[in-house]
Amino acid sequence: MKNIKKISPGFLLLFLIIIAVLIFSVEAQNDFTSQVTQVKVYNDGLAHITQTLIIDELKPDVTVSLISGSVENLIVLDTNKLAVDYELSGSALKVFSLGATQITIEYDTTSITNKQAEVWTLILNNPYNLTVSLPKNSTIVYLNQVPTVIDTSTNQLSLVLPPNHWEISYTIPLQQDDDSQSTDDSTITLPIQYLIIIIIVIVVTVAVALYILTKKRKINPKKTINRNPHLSKEDKAVIEFLAEKDGKAFEAEIRQRFPEMPRTSLWRLIKRLEKSEIIEVERIGLENQVKLKK
Repeated sequence: MKNIKKISPGFLLLFLIIIAVLIFSVEAQNDFTSQVTQVKVYNDGLAHITQTLIIDELKPDVTVSLISGSVENLIVLDTNKLAVDYELSGSALKVFSLGATQITIEYDTTSITNKQAEVWTLILNNPYNLTVSLPKNSTIVYLNQVPTVIDTSTNQLSLVLPPNHWEISYTIPLQQDDDSQSTDDSTITLPIQYLIIIIIVIVVTVAVALYILTKKRKINPKKTINRNPHLSKEDKAVIEFLAEKDGKAFEAEIRQRFPEMPRTSLWRLIKRLEKSEIIEVERIGLENQVKLKK
């Protein structure tokens, strides 16, 4: 019994504090039974973080450490995609999750990336397993350690990172398409409404052009008659007939139109109109064509 040493009160108090801290840590860790954290980095350095946690529905709240203390567009949703109340203090997010079995946290931050010259660097002090997606067509130029997985199967690098301090440097091509644009610059797509409007405009333009080209320009015989008040009734009738024939007709056609007029009288009428510079006569083959001057 003499070998039993007396435990000092100070040592006992320190032992109890350590036990309490360990119990608190275990309880805090038990707040999350499962979690998935994804980080998507964009061309301008913006990072979008999505975190899914499986939690105890009987706990009134749960405290989550965010990757960054400077966040924007923060939203917390439950399984039914309904907003959940929260309090944010630095990087500590307290979510009032009573009754929820799963919550999803999404936010944006620009504080985990920086750029020097053409090189971007992603700096993470993550307490979680992360899946990081770098911008499309980016090239890694430096890693401070080896990730669990580096997926290069697509043009967007994906890395799986265990909890640790990470520094990942990468470059992006000078000409980089946005996620919403096609990677093929030679392909241009137009909305169907624009295509319909363009087709209608083309059809209307062609129709108007064809109408103008094919439309016969009608000759108004009244102007010619009014300028020549000395014309006889027969003169006016021949002029009106020529106007109906688009301003020209062979002598045989005129004789056929006016069969009651003798051939010599018709010949004199034509000569008279020609002398008055109302018509002109042109020899075509074996026939004379009479044209009404415009």
